[in-house]
Amino acid sequence: MALALKLAKKADPFPNPRVGAVLVKDGRIIGRGYHRKAGMPHAEIEAIKDARRHGAAVRRSTLYVTLEPCSHTAKRTPPCTKAILASGIARVVFGMKDPNPLVSGARELRAHRIAATGPICQKEAAAMNGRYIRNVSGKPFVAIKMAMSADGKTATRTGDSKWISGAQSRRLVHRMRAEFGAVMVGAGTILKDNPRLTARIRGRPDPWRIVVDGDLCVPTGARIFANKDGKAIIATSGKAPRQKIKSFGRRALVLDCGRETVDLRVLVRALGAMGIKKILIEGGNELNAAALEAGIVDRLYLFVAPKLIGGRGAKPVIGGEGAARVADALALKQPRMRKSGPDLLLEYDLAG
Repeated sequence: MALALKLAKKADPFPNPRVGAVLVKDGRIIGRGYHRKAGMPHAEIEAIKDARRHGAAVRRSTLYVTLEPCSHTAKRTPPCTKAILASGIARVVFGMKDPNPLVSGARELRAHRIAATGPICQKEAAAMNGRYIRNVSGKPFVAIKMAMSADGKTATRTGDSKWISGAQSRRLVHRMRAEFGAVMVGAGTILKDNPRLTARIRGRPDPWRIVVDGDLCVPTGARIFANKDGKAIIATSGKAPRQKIKSFGRRALVLDCGRETVDLRVLVRALGAMGIKKILIEGGNELNAAALEAGIVDRLYLFVAPKLIGGRGAKPVIGGEGAARVADALALKQPRMRKSGPDLLLEYDLAG
């Protein structure tokens, strides 16, 4: 493990962690490696490749690695646990547990009867990964953007919602997307409107585009995946068909964020671990309700158009069950108001 720690210090692949790995068999070192750069193979893979490059048999060896092996598909790299299982490694010893909530590598290895021991040097391994740990632990700032009529409707009884807010408000939303750097919607928004969710501002990068889809029902040909920038993410659950996950290929990063449904708190922590600092939710009323119920929201942006829609079947701006009593309503603070063309933009902070 001392050698693995020394190897880990050879590179700084931030926002990924520094990781070193050493393979041992029959009392001798057969392979070594470290994570060189974000997007390149992880330390475990490098050590396996190094052993094979030198003609060593990896099966029944012991892997010493400074960080718990990843068990999820990252932006550009597959999970290391799969490579470990496929290689026939018999035992894994790891220095520190990964603070990323998506990582459960030790549990997965043990489930496949691979001995996984650790953490055995948490302090030493954590000392070289302070920035990564802070990045993972820091919750991104989350805001909800909503557009509604003056009577609180987001769509008519037939589902028509274009356009409730005015052109000036829509241009402002594009600037907000560029500022936030990440936009989140639900699967229903993709299926109904098929948006691109781009900023469309010259000289500004498009945001990360995140779809909350527990059943993985969005089509691979949706416009949200058309950009080739690698910034599309699907948050799904354990119910998602494995074959459908594979069908996305390089179109999107698929994150498993819950057993039956997407746990928005896990998702937000995972996005923070990827370096995403601000998220703008532009989903429908059910995603709005779920985000508020999960307690992940810091601010509301509410565009109010000078229109009356009416109708019992028209959709309200917030879905879900709602509060049973007025006393149970969510408290808002720091109200602000400004004009946006013919609309009003109301801003509130959530009382934490």
